[in-house]
Amino acid sequence: MSGFVISPPEDASPAGATVSAGEFWPAIDLNAFRKAMRVGNATIPDPRLIPAITGAIITVSRDLKDWKALKIEAGCDTLSDVESEKYGDDTELELLWSRAVFAYATADLLETHPDITATKAGIDKEQEVQSAIAHHQRNGLNAIRDILGCRRVDSELI
Repeated sequence: MSGFVISPPEDASPAGATVSAGEFWPAIDLNAFRKAMRVGNATIPDPRLIPAITGAIITVSRDLKDWKALKIEAGCDTLSDVESEKYGDDTELELLWSRAVFAYATADLLETHPDITATKAGIDKEQEVQSAIAHHQRNGLNAIRDILGCRRVDSELI
């Protein structure tokens, strides 16, 4: 009897490779990002991936600057110190932080690595990519609003 053994692909980044988000926020694991977002895999090398993740960390950190200051003032030194539901090994807030950073980093990578051609298929692909970028930016904003405890939609009658 013969059979095939299929091994999962090796991680594209070294094991344990992370991008620091400062003392308060959790670091972002490069391989966790690649696995969760399925963008680029090994085709986007770390020197291109790290700036996208760093930019996303900056964006999310700036949006949550006042919220973070309130939590530090309340005695929380890290995000994991902030009281929040636990889901597996992570808290709700840690999961939302990662979701926001992952979404903004993915949008950045889709914008900077469009992989399109001048053909009709390339133009159609560009429209799909633009839609995906907006989707990821919306997911990032929704995760930030969830951390802040804000409603996601504001509407008013005209």
